[in-house]
Amino acid sequence: MNYFIPWILLRIVTSLFAGIFSIFRPATPLEVRIPLLPPSAPVALWLERAFVDPWMRWDAVWFEKIVSHGYSATDGTAQFHPLYPWLAIPLAKLGISPALSLLIISSVAGIGLFYSFAKLARLDLNPKDTFFALLIFSLAPPAFIIFAPYSEALFLLLAVLCLYFMRKKSWWLAGIMGGLATLTRQQGIFLIFPIGWELFENSGRNIKTLFKQWKELLSLCLVILGFVIWVLYRAIYLNDFGIKFGNIQEFIYSTIISTSAAKVVPAQQFIWPWQALYYTINKIITNPDIDIWVNIITGIFFLALLAFSWRKMRVSYRIFALMITIISFSYFTGSIHPYMGLPRHLLLGFTTFIGFASAVYKPWMRLVLIMASVVSMIFLLGLYVLRAWVP
Repeated sequence: MNYFIPWILLRIVTSLFAGIFSIFRPATPLEVRIPLLPPSAPVALWLERAFVDPWMRWDAVWFEKIVSHGYSATDGTAQFHPLYPWLAIPLAKLGISPALSLLIISSVAGIGLFYSFAKLARLDLNPKDTFFALLIFSLAPPAFIIFAPYSEALFLLLAVLCLYFMRKKSWWLAGIMGGLATLTRQQGIFLIFPIGWELFENSGRNIKTLFKQWKELLSLCLVILGFVIWVLYRAIYLNDFGIKFGNIQEFIYSTIISTSAAKVVPAQQFIWPWQALYYTINKIITNPDIDIWVNIITGIFFLALLAFSWRKMRVSYRIFALMITIISFSYFTGSIHPYMGLPRHLLLGFTTFIGFASAVYKPWMRLVLIMASVVSMIFLLGLYVLRAWVP
């Protein structure tokens, strides 16, 4: 039960701070029309203004659009994988506002995430280290996004469950969770690699034995199936699928993502991480802004965290964290705002935090890290609500 306390506290604290920050730069019509203080009637409308609308920034607006109007092949919504908004649609049909529906799904997923993360960490750590792993993960600067109407809470819940069932050698359950994670975010496809490695380990690192266990090996197909379902939906119902071979970017966006993705982020592509870093450093030298500083500093800290934790991580955890890191640093979003979304993309490499908990054992170091994380998280939450930075 102790593992739920951080979620409850963070749910309250982040909501309060989001409301306070929204006073200084209201974004939605409700925020503009209704002041945060003093509370006013009708109470239901004021509660929505105080605790729901301050979260409606950036991608949250796109998810709200999907819940309200569905997907379209031309407006950019097809870039977003569907499980998260699909789960919110039934609530919206019951008369709950789309924004609140999304927030409810994130909150329920967040509760499950905290419990599941603790269960996964407990497989390798003692109770005290498990609690620290949960704290340092949930207080990571970009982790406020778990409490926003974003898909991160749901994805992380499913990814954690995937690795938990993998560790328990329940391969098909791991595959199902991996497939659902892939239906939630593109990064779910990388769950194939830790599952594949654990299957290899389970066979005694013997290829012949591995293929004899073909039923377990087929569980990997379930992860891929999640992606196939989304691609087929786009192709059949949205007519948003046409293979283009002009260059690698055209191929990726015509098959894996969506050709309308530029409606969301005008300049985005996957390039070698060192190329993206080169352009980012050039941006820092020639025309720095708060957006690039937040992204690059957060990225450097995560790399340091991964390096520090590396020796304490299972091989399968290393593989997953490394894949998430590489793809995150390869996602380039143009010369004006390079590395948009880098901090929350790196947060998906959650296995790093489990290794970190066993690498840092001095109480004073843990306390300093937790305090610094809290301050950094509130700072980034403020930038998010004020629309000064894209998480």
